[in-house]
Amino acid sequence: MKTRFLHIKFIVKLKFIVLFYTLLFSDFYLLAQDEIINIPFYPFINYNQNKIIFSEDSSSYNNLFVKLDTLILKGEGKINILHIGDSHIQADFFSGRIRELFQTFFLGTIGSRGFIFPFKLINSNNAFNLFASSTGNWTGCRNIEKNKTCTLGLSGASATTTDSIASFYIRLRSFNYVKYDFNRVKVFHNYSQNTFDIETSDYKLKQEFVENDSAGYTLFELNNYVDSINIKINKTDTNQNTFTLYGISLENEDDGITYHSVGVNGADVDAFLRCKLFSSQLHQLNPDWVIISLGTNDCYSAKWDKNIFASNLTALIKQIRIVKPNVPILFTTPSDNYRRRRYHNPDVAVVSEIIKKVAAENNCATWDLYNVMGGYGSMLKWLKNGMAASDKLHFAQNGYYLQGDLLFSAFIKAYNNFIDKK
Repeated sequence: MKTRFLHIKFIVKLKFIVLFYTLLFSDFYLLAQDEIINIPFYPFINYNQNKIIFSEDSSSYNNLFVKLDTLILKGEGKINILHIGDSHIQADFFSGRIRELFQTFFLGTIGSRGFIFPFKLINSNNAFNLFASSTGNWTGCRNIEKNKTCTLGLSGASATTTDSIASFYIRLRSFNYVKYDFNRVKVFHNYSQNTFDIETSDYKLKQEFVENDSAGYTLFELNNYVDSINIKINKTDTNQNTFTLYGISLENEDDGITYHSVGVNGADVDAFLRCKLFSSQLHQLNPDWVIISLGTNDCYSAKWDKNIFASNLTALIKQIRIVKPNVPILFTTPSDNYRRRRYHNPDVAVVSEIIKKVAAENNCATWDLYNVMGGYGSMLKWLKNGMAASDKLHFAQNGYYLQGDLLFSAFIKAYNNFIDKK
């Protein structure tokens, strides 16, 4: 296995790391007290509520904390995190910020970029840190399109072509401290006698490829670490006439944290329940922690049904636990928001309480963004401070980054508590 980081083996209390960062930045920021990283202070944010709310049985998190402890102190092991959501996750500002913090706060924890979907192929927005282009004609399908009967997987989206000379290209964009590269590419796609083969046009990079039809992907093993790859359709049989892409996992051999994120604009919980290949692809990613950020679109209409929402949440938990029985699950509640820009949505408070109740009943944890950000009416305060979008539903990049900072800080506080009890 290729070792690419120098792991310094020493034990240090996180409280001293916190003190260092606080002293380093205290001349530049008014900081929120009791947070693990330097977070600017806003009077409307409820920092005292910034914590992970565990159920009575939180034992599933112990394994996650132990794996993190081993990675931090010994530089050994891999941790897979999967974040599922809607438009707040598709753009990857919120989830991307958490990924950056997990991979840079501690020494030597940068793993792979993980699972992605090139939404540009179907005329939607990519994650901000992903560039994608294509040739040929591609037809898209998303899990929010109830009138379509397409098969979907973990990404909640697909791109289909009948063009025998089509191709797509992806490149990872590097920002701040993190530069991602990979030497293993899993392309998740349909399998049948009519499915085109695929190949990488970067022949000098190709070491081997393995078609794993039972797992639903083609694996490309590369000779070098790269940050981009071009995949081409390759017609090898007269019966081949179609190819459907479900997603791509960009991997390497390094120990560290890999933070996968899958989000679809407009998605609700039911949208992911309609994804037939969700479970099989979840099995392939094998997450050590699942974060679910849904609920905004479930209650966006005034005609939403509380009972159906609770039932859907429970069904999603069961679907995940069938594949990963002991995986820790964290729900994040939706943010305060407005319907159609003009009408404040009072149901966010209701849906947040349902999420916390269902989570507790199923031994899941919750991070209550709704109350942490300030609760009812707080969206206007975020907007006034330049952290929200004018639609009063989404956020500016700095707003998503602040949410990521808060969630990461809440998680590390929980990890600290685990360490103190050892």
